Amino acid sequence: MEEHHIIPTPFISDEERTQLVRYCAVMSGRSEVAEDLAQETLLEAWRHAEALRDPTRRLPWLAGIAHNVYLRWQRKQGREEVHRYQQGLSEQEQNESNNDQLFVDDYDLELNFERKELLALLERALALLPPETRIALLQHYIDDSPLAEVAQRLGTNPNALAVRLQRGKLAMRRLLLQDMRQEFVVHHQLSASASWEVTPLWCYRCGHQRLLGKRDSDEGKLWLKCPVCSPHDQQLLSKNELPLLRGMKSYKPMFTQLRNWCHDHYRAALAGYFSGEPLTCETCGQALSTYLALLEHYPEHLRAILWEWQWLDEGKLLSTFCPHCQNACHTTLAALVLNLPEARQFARAESRILTLPTQSLETQGRSALLTRLESVNTSATLNVISDAETYAVLRIEREGC
Repeated sequence: MEEHHIIPTPFISDEERTQLVRYCAVMSGRSEVAEDLAQETLLEAWRHAEALRDPTRRLPWLAGIAHNVYLRWQRKQGREEVHRYQQGLSEQEQNESNNDQLFVDDYDLELNFERKELLALLERALALLPPETRIALLQHYIDDSPLAEVAQRLGTNPNALAVRLQRGKLAMRRLLLQDMRQEFVVHHQLSASASWEVTPLWCYRCGHQRLLGKRDSDEGKLWLKCPVCSPHDQQLLSKNELPLLRGMKSYKPMFTQLRNWCHDHYRAALAGYFSGEPLTCETCGQALSTYLALLEHYPEHLRAILWEWQWLDEGKLLSTFCPHCQNACHTTLAALVLNLPEARQFARAESRILTLPTQSLETQGRSALLTRLESVNTSATLNVISDAETYAVLRIEREGC
Protein backbone atom coordinates (compact mmCIF):
# COMPACT_ATOMS: atom_id res chain seq x y z
CA MET A 1 0.00 0.00 0.00
CA GLU A 2 1.34 3.41 -0.95
CA GLU A 3 1.98 5.67 2.01
CA HIS A 4 0.96 9.33 1.88
CA HIS A 5 1.91 12.15 4.23
CA ILE A 6 0.19 15.46 4.71
CA ILE A 7 2.54 18.13 5.98
CA PRO A 8 0.79 20.35 8.57
CA THR A 9 0.26 23.91 7.29
CA PRO A 10 1.83 25.61 10.34
CA PHE A 11 5.09 23.76 9.66
CA ILE A 12 6.12 26.42 7.12
CA SER A 13 4.77 29.78 6.04
CA ASP A 14 3.77 30.62 2.48
CA GLU A 15 6.70 33.02 2.21
CA GLU A 16 9.18 30.37 3.40
CA ARG A 17 7.74 27.86 0.98
CA THR A 18 8.07 30.31 -1.91
CA GLN A 19 11.72 30.90 -1.01
CA LEU A 20 12.34 27.16 -0.79
CA VAL A 21 10.81 26.54 -4.24
CA ARG A 22 12.93 29.36 -5.66
CA TYR A 23 16.05 27.85 -4.08
CA CYS A 24 15.25 24.44 -5.60
CA ALA A 25 14.72 26.06 -9.01
CA VAL A 26 18.14 27.74 -8.82
CA MET A 27 19.87 24.48 -7.83
CA SER A 28 18.21 22.27 -10.42
CA GLY A 29 18.03 24.85 -13.19
CA ARG A 30 14.56 23.48 -13.96
CA SER A 31 11.56 25.34 -12.61
CA GLU A 32 9.26 22.45 -13.54
CA VAL A 33 10.89 20.13 -10.97
CA ALA A 34 11.43 22.75 -8.25
CA GLU A 35 7.99 22.16 -6.74
CA ASP A 36 8.60 18.41 -6.41
CA LEU A 37 12.04 18.97 -4.87
CA ALA A 38 10.58 21.45 -2.39
CA GLN A 39 7.77 19.06 -1.45
CA GLU A 40 10.24 16.22 -0.86
CA THR A 41 12.39 18.58 1.21
CA LEU A 42 9.43 19.55 3.38
CA LEU A 43 8.44 15.93 3.86
CA GLU A 44 11.95 15.01 5.00
CA ALA A 45 12.13 18.07 7.24
CA TRP A 46 8.77 17.23 8.83
CA ARG A 47 9.92 13.69 9.55
CA HIS A 48 13.03 15.03 11.31
CA ALA A 49 11.60 18.21 12.81
CA GLU A 50 13.26 17.46 16.15
CA ALA A 51 16.67 18.03 14.54
CA LEU A 52 15.96 21.77 14.22
CA ARG A 53 17.36 23.09 17.48
CA ASP A 54 17.12 26.79 16.65
CA PRO A 55 13.77 27.81 15.05
CA THR A 56 15.33 31.10 13.86
CA ARG A 57 17.56 29.02 11.55
CA ARG A 58 14.65 27.28 9.82
CA LEU A 59 15.44 28.48 6.28
CA PRO A 60 19.17 27.58 6.35
CA TRP A 61 18.19 24.20 7.82
CA LEU A 62 15.66 23.64 5.03
CA ALA A 63 18.23 24.76 2.44
CA GLY A 64 20.65 22.11 3.69
CA ILE A 65 17.99 19.40 3.39
CA ALA A 66 17.02 20.69 -0.06
CA HIS A 67 20.62 20.43 -1.22
CA ASN A 68 20.74 16.75 -0.21
CA VAL A 69 17.38 16.11 -1.91
CA TYR A 70 18.68 17.80 -5.06
CA LEU A 71 21.86 15.67 -5.05
CA ARG A 72 19.76 12.47 -4.80
CA TRP A 73 17.54 13.68 -7.64
CA GLN A 74 20.59 14.54 -9.75
CA ARG A 75 22.13 11.08 -9.23
CA LYS A 76 18.81 9.46 -10.16
CA GLN A 77 18.61 11.56 -13.33
CA GLY A 78 22.10 10.41 -14.29
CA ARG A 79 21.22 6.74 -13.79
CA GLU A 80 18.04 7.11 -15.86
CA GLU A 81 19.93 8.81 -18.69
CA VAL A 82 22.52 6.04 -18.75
CA HIS A 83 19.78 3.40 -18.87
CA ARG A 84 17.96 5.29 -21.62
CA TYR A 85 21.05 5.49 -23.82
CA GLN A 86 21.86 1.83 -23.24
CA GLN A 87 18.38 0.72 -24.26
CA GLY A 88 17.31 3.45 -26.69
CA LEU A 89 19.37 2.71 -29.79
CA SER A 90 17.27 1.33 -32.61
CA GLU A 91 18.35 -1.44 -34.96
CA GLN A 92 18.66 1.14 -37.72
CA GLU A 93 21.05 3.23 -35.65
CA GLN A 94 23.14 0.19 -34.76
CA ASN A 95 23.69 -0.55 -38.45
CA GLU A 96 24.68 2.98 -39.43
CA SER A 97 28.24 3.13 -40.74
CA ASN A 98 29.75 6.32 -39.37
CA ASN A 99 32.99 4.95 -37.95
CA ASP A 100 35.02 7.85 -39.29
CA GLN A 101 32.67 10.68 -38.39
CA LEU A 102 31.25 11.01 -34.88
CA PHE A 103 29.54 14.36 -35.33
CA VAL A 104 27.45 14.47 -38.50
CA ASP A 105 24.98 17.33 -38.30
CA ASP A 106 24.28 20.77 -39.64
CA TYR A 107 25.28 22.14 -36.25
CA ASP A 108 29.02 22.79 -36.36
CA LEU A 109 30.32 22.09 -32.86
CA GLU A 110 33.86 23.15 -33.66
CA LEU A 111 32.72 26.58 -34.84
CA ASN A 112 30.34 27.23 -31.96
CA PHE A 113 32.46 26.15 -29.03
CA GLU A 114 35.94 27.00 -27.86
CA ARG A 115 38.18 23.99 -27.46
CA LYS A 116 37.97 23.96 -23.67
CA GLU A 117 34.15 24.14 -23.82
CA LEU A 118 34.09 21.27 -26.32
CA LEU A 119 36.30 19.17 -24.05
CA ALA A 120 33.99 19.86 -21.11
CA LEU A 121 30.99 18.88 -23.25
CA LEU A 122 32.64 15.63 -24.34
CA GLU A 123 33.59 14.81 -20.76
CA ARG A 124 30.03 15.24 -19.55
CA ALA A 125 28.65 13.16 -22.41
CA LEU A 126 31.16 10.37 -21.79
CA ALA A 127 30.16 10.27 -18.12
CA LEU A 128 26.64 9.23 -19.17
CA LEU A 129 27.84 6.15 -21.05
CA PRO A 130 28.22 2.71 -19.44
CA PRO A 131 31.70 2.42 -17.86
CA GLU A 132 32.88 -0.37 -20.18
CA THR A 133 31.80 1.59 -23.27
CA ARG A 134 33.44 4.77 -22.02
CA ILE A 135 36.73 2.95 -21.34
CA ALA A 136 36.66 1.31 -24.77
CA LEU A 137 36.09 4.64 -26.55
CA LEU A 138 38.86 6.37 -24.63
CA GLN A 139 41.42 3.61 -25.09
CA HIS A 140 40.74 3.05 -28.79
CA TYR A 141 40.14 6.60 -30.05
CA ILE A 142 41.98 8.79 -27.52
CA ASP A 143 44.90 6.52 -26.53
CA ASP A 144 45.00 5.11 -30.09
CA SER A 145 45.28 1.52 -28.83
CA PRO A 146 44.63 -1.23 -31.42
CA LEU A 147 41.22 -2.90 -31.33
CA ALA A 148 42.66 -6.33 -30.47
CA GLU A 149 44.71 -4.87 -27.61
CA VAL A 150 41.73 -3.06 -26.10
CA ALA A 151 39.58 -6.18 -26.44
CA GLN A 152 42.20 -8.23 -24.59
CA ARG A 153 42.35 -5.69 -21.75
CA LEU A 154 38.57 -5.68 -21.39
CA GLY A 155 38.25 -9.46 -21.59
CA THR A 156 36.22 -9.58 -24.79
CA ASN A 157 36.78 -10.35 -28.49
CA PRO A 158 37.43 -7.73 -31.21
CA ASN A 159 34.09 -8.30 -32.94
CA ALA A 160 32.11 -7.73 -29.75
CA LEU A 161 34.25 -4.69 -28.97
CA ALA A 162 33.61 -3.23 -32.43
CA VAL A 163 29.86 -3.47 -31.81
CA ARG A 164 30.29 -1.82 -28.41
CA LEU A 165 32.32 1.03 -29.93
CA GLN A 166 29.72 1.57 -32.64
CA ARG A 167 26.90 1.74 -30.11
CA GLY A 168 28.95 4.03 -27.93
CA LYS A 169 29.60 6.47 -30.79
CA LEU A 170 25.93 6.49 -31.73
CA ALA A 171 24.99 7.21 -28.13
CA MET A 172 27.55 10.03 -27.99
CA ARG A 173 26.19 11.45 -31.22
CA ARG A 174 22.65 11.51 -29.87
CA LEU A 175 23.79 13.07 -26.60
CA LEU A 176 25.78 15.86 -28.20
CA LEU A 177 23.53 16.71 -31.12
CA GLN A 178 20.11 16.23 -29.60
CA ASP A 179 19.69 15.84 -25.86
CA MET A 180 22.56 18.04 -24.64
CA ARG A 181 22.65 20.48 -27.54
CA GLN A 182 20.29 23.10 -26.11
CA GLU A 183 21.86 22.90 -22.65
CA PHE A 184 25.29 23.75 -24.00
CA VAL A 185 23.98 26.45 -26.32
CA VAL A 186 22.57 28.18 -23.23
CA HIS A 187 25.82 27.54 -21.35
CA HIS A 188 27.84 28.99 -24.21
CA GLN A 189 25.65 32.09 -24.34
CA LEU A 190 26.02 32.60 -20.60
CA SER A 191 29.79 32.31 -20.71
CA ALA A 192 29.99 34.62 -23.72
CA SER A 193 27.97 37.34 -22.00
CA ALA A 194 29.67 39.85 -19.77
CA SER A 195 33.10 38.36 -20.54
CA TRP A 196 32.51 35.17 -18.53
CA GLU A 197 34.81 32.32 -19.59
CA VAL A 198 34.51 28.58 -19.06
CA THR A 199 37.40 27.60 -16.77
CA PRO A 200 39.12 24.23 -16.19
CA LEU A 201 37.91 24.36 -12.56
CA TRP A 202 35.02 22.18 -11.38
CA CYS A 203 32.32 23.58 -9.12
CA TYR A 204 32.92 22.40 -5.56
CA ARG A 205 29.24 22.90 -4.65
CA CYS A 206 27.61 20.51 -7.14
CA GLY A 207 30.66 18.76 -8.64
CA HIS A 208 29.02 18.61 -12.08
CA GLN A 209 29.70 21.96 -13.74
CA ARG A 210 32.79 23.79 -14.94
CA LEU A 211 33.09 27.14 -13.19
CA LEU A 212 32.73 30.32 -15.18
CA GLY A 213 35.37 32.94 -14.52
CA LYS A 214 36.49 36.51 -15.01
CA ARG A 215 40.12 37.47 -14.53
CA ASP A 216 42.34 40.52 -14.83
CA SER A 217 46.02 39.85 -14.29
CA ASP A 218 46.85 43.57 -14.06
CA GLU A 219 44.43 44.13 -11.19
CA GLY A 220 44.79 40.67 -9.62
CA LYS A 221 41.07 40.04 -10.10
CA LEU A 222 39.53 36.56 -10.04
CA TRP A 223 35.77 36.03 -10.04
CA LEU A 224 34.17 32.57 -10.18
CA LYS A 225 30.59 31.35 -10.48
CA CYS A 226 28.74 28.15 -11.32
CA PRO A 227 26.18 28.27 -14.17
CA VAL A 228 23.84 26.09 -12.07
CA CYS A 229 24.62 26.84 -8.40
CA SER A 230 24.94 30.60 -8.95
CA PRO A 231 23.17 31.31 -12.24
CA HIS A 232 22.33 34.99 -11.78
CA ASP A 233 24.74 37.79 -12.62
CA GLN A 234 25.00 38.97 -9.01
CA GLN A 235 25.56 35.49 -7.56
CA LEU A 236 29.20 34.53 -7.21
CA LEU A 237 31.01 31.65 -5.56
CA SER A 238 34.20 33.66 -5.22
CA LYS A 239 35.13 37.31 -5.78
CA ASN A 240 38.71 38.35 -5.22
CA GLU A 241 41.06 41.20 -6.04
CA LEU A 242 44.46 40.62 -4.45
CA PRO A 243 47.97 41.92 -5.19
CA LEU A 244 49.40 38.38 -5.11
CA LEU A 245 47.25 37.45 -8.15
CA ARG A 246 48.68 40.21 -10.32
CA GLY A 247 50.64 39.01 -13.32
CA MET A 248 49.03 35.55 -13.25
CA LYS A 249 47.20 34.64 -16.44
CA SER A 250 45.77 31.13 -15.94
CA TYR A 251 42.82 30.11 -13.79
CA LYS A 252 44.38 27.07 -12.14
CA PRO A 253 47.53 28.81 -10.84
CA MET A 254 45.44 31.80 -9.73
CA PHE A 255 43.02 29.53 -7.87
CA THR A 256 45.85 27.57 -6.24
CA GLN A 257 47.53 30.77 -5.09
CA LEU A 258 44.23 32.10 -3.81
CA ARG A 259 43.52 28.97 -1.76
CA ASN A 260 46.97 29.09 -0.19
CA TRP A 261 46.46 32.73 0.74
CA CYS A 262 42.95 32.12 2.09
CA HIS A 263 44.10 29.26 4.29
CA ASP A 264 46.90 31.33 5.83
CA HIS A 265 44.84 34.52 6.13
CA TYR A 266 41.67 33.12 7.66
CA ARG A 267 43.34 30.64 10.01
CA ALA A 268 45.55 33.47 11.29
CA ALA A 269 42.46 35.67 11.61
CA LEU A 270 40.74 33.01 13.72
CA ALA A 271 43.77 32.66 15.96
CA GLY A 272 43.96 36.42 16.42
CA TYR A 273 40.22 36.70 17.03
CA PHE A 274 40.37 34.38 20.03
CA SER A 275 43.76 35.53 21.32
CA GLY A 276 43.04 39.24 21.03
CA GLU A 277 45.98 39.83 18.65
CA PRO A 278 44.49 41.14 15.37
CA LEU A 279 46.03 40.80 11.93
CA THR A 280 47.39 43.82 10.13
CA CYS A 281 46.09 44.96 6.76
CA GLU A 282 48.36 43.99 3.86
CA THR A 283 47.50 47.25 2.08
CA CYS A 284 47.90 49.92 4.75
CA GLY A 285 49.40 48.10 7.75
CA GLN A 286 46.55 49.06 10.11
CA ALA A 287 44.89 46.55 12.49
CA LEU A 288 42.09 44.48 10.95
CA SER A 289 38.74 43.94 12.63
CA THR A 290 37.73 40.26 12.63
CA TYR A 291 34.13 39.00 12.87
CA LEU A 292 32.85 35.47 13.39
CA ALA A 293 29.06 35.57 13.62
CA LEU A 294 25.76 34.94 11.89
CA LEU A 295 24.96 37.51 9.24
CA GLU A 296 22.20 39.13 11.31
CA HIS A 297 24.75 39.89 14.03
CA TYR A 298 27.12 41.70 11.68
CA PRO A 299 27.60 45.50 11.79
CA GLU A 300 25.39 47.30 9.30
CA HIS A 301 28.33 48.64 7.29
CA LEU A 302 29.54 45.06 6.64
CA ARG A 303 26.11 43.67 5.89
CA ALA A 304 25.73 46.33 3.20
CA ILE A 305 28.65 44.95 1.19
CA LEU A 306 27.55 41.31 1.52
CA TRP A 307 24.53 41.68 -0.75
CA GLU A 308 26.01 39.50 -3.49
CA TRP A 309 27.40 36.77 -1.22
CA GLN A 310 25.85 33.56 -2.48
CA TRP A 311 25.96 31.11 0.41
CA LEU A 312 24.63 32.87 3.48
CA ASP A 313 22.83 29.73 4.66
CA GLU A 314 25.97 28.06 6.01
CA GLY A 315 26.03 29.39 9.56
CA LYS A 316 28.56 31.89 10.83
CA LEU A 317 30.63 33.97 8.44
CA LEU A 318 34.27 34.78 9.12
CA SER A 319 35.30 38.26 7.96
CA THR A 320 38.24 40.60 8.20
CA PHE A 321 37.73 44.32 7.65
CA CYS A 322 40.12 47.25 7.56
CA PRO A 323 38.45 50.42 8.95
CA HIS A 324 41.19 52.53 7.34
CA CYS A 325 41.21 51.38 3.68
CA GLN A 326 37.84 49.55 3.72
CA ASN A 327 39.28 46.23 2.48
CA ALA A 328 37.02 43.33 3.43
CA CYS A 329 37.33 39.54 3.10
CA HIS A 330 34.62 36.99 3.89
CA THR A 331 34.43 33.20 4.03
CA THR A 332 32.34 30.33 5.37
CA LEU A 333 33.20 27.15 7.24
CA ALA A 334 32.87 25.10 4.05
CA ALA A 335 35.40 27.34 2.30
CA LEU A 336 37.75 27.14 5.30
CA VAL A 337 37.61 23.36 5.06
CA LEU A 338 38.13 23.34 1.28
CA ASN A 339 41.31 25.37 1.74
CA LEU A 340 42.86 22.95 4.23
CA PRO A 341 45.98 21.20 2.86
CA GLU A 342 44.28 17.82 3.37
CA ALA A 343 41.20 18.98 1.44
CA ARG A 344 43.31 20.37 -1.40
CA GLN A 345 45.18 17.07 -1.62
CA PHE A 346 41.85 15.22 -1.69
CA ALA A 347 40.55 17.50 -4.46
CA ARG A 348 43.69 16.97 -6.56
CA ALA A 349 43.42 13.21 -6.20
CA GLU A 350 39.70 13.05 -7.03
CA SER A 351 39.55 15.93 -9.55
CA ARG A 352 35.79 16.47 -9.04
CA ILE A 353 34.30 16.80 -5.58
CA LEU A 354 31.14 18.20 -4.04
CA THR A 355 30.58 19.74 -0.63
CA LEU A 356 27.63 18.44 1.39
CA PRO A 357 25.71 20.69 3.83
CA THR A 358 27.31 21.10 7.24
CA GLN A 359 25.92 18.85 10.00
CA SER A 360 25.91 19.45 13.75
CA LEU A 361 27.22 16.76 16.10
CA GLU A 362 28.97 16.26 19.42
CA THR A 363 32.46 14.87 19.89
CA GLN A 364 34.51 14.55 23.04
CA GLY A 365 31.85 16.39 24.99
CA ARG A 366 31.81 19.49 22.78
CA SER A 367 29.60 20.82 20.01
CA ALA A 368 31.11 20.29 16.58
CA LEU A 369 30.34 20.66 12.89
CA LEU A 370 30.91 18.04 10.21
CA THR A 371 31.88 19.18 6.71
CA ARG A 372 31.84 16.30 4.25
CA LEU A 373 33.63 16.35 0.89
CA GLU A 374 32.56 13.63 -1.53
CA SER A 375 34.18 12.47 -4.75
CA VAL A 376 31.96 12.53 -7.83
CA ASN A 377 33.81 9.68 -9.54
CA THR A 378 34.66 7.30 -6.67
CA SER A 379 33.41 6.31 -3.22
CA ALA A 380 36.07 8.43 -1.50
CA THR A 381 35.00 10.98 1.10
CA LEU A 382 36.81 13.36 3.41
CA ASN A 383 35.18 14.24 6.73
CA VAL A 384 36.42 17.34 8.53
CA ILE A 385 35.12 17.89 12.07
CA SER A 386 35.47 21.45 13.37
CA ASP A 387 34.71 23.03 16.73
CA ALA A 388 31.32 24.73 16.51
CA GLU A 389 32.50 27.87 18.34
CA THR A 390 36.07 28.40 17.13
CA TYR A 391 36.04 26.55 13.75
CA ALA A 392 39.31 24.90 14.85
CA VAL A 393 39.87 21.53 13.15
CA LEU A 394 39.30 18.68 15.61
CA ARG A 395 39.63 15.67 13.34
CA ILE A 396 40.03 14.73 9.67
CA GLU A 397 38.94 11.31 8.42
CA ARG A 398 39.21 9.87 4.92
CA GLU A 399 36.95 7.03 3.80
CA GLY A 400 36.63 4.91 0.66
CA CYS A 401 39.10 4.55 -2.19
